Amino acid sequence: MFVLLAVPGLLVVVAGYVVGFAVADWVCGLLGARPGGTPELAGWLTGLLLLAVVLRLLVGRLRRRSKDGGHQK
Repeated sequence: MFVLLAVPGLLVVVAGYVVGFAVADWVCGLLGARPGGTPELAGWLTGLLLLAVVLRLLVGRLRRRSKDGGHQK
């Protein structure tokens, strides 16, 4: 059961990491700054933020479904 939840969560974090890293690297290149560890930090923060948003949306959807009785009307 844990694997069924962990794999999609990991994919969400990786997708956020890739986007955050790319954007931070692009901004550093645009500004002419040496990136150092900035893109990696931005990637991890973006990935974890995306995971939090997705989990929040899923929990809200599950709460609404349980409030309605879980049946289609």
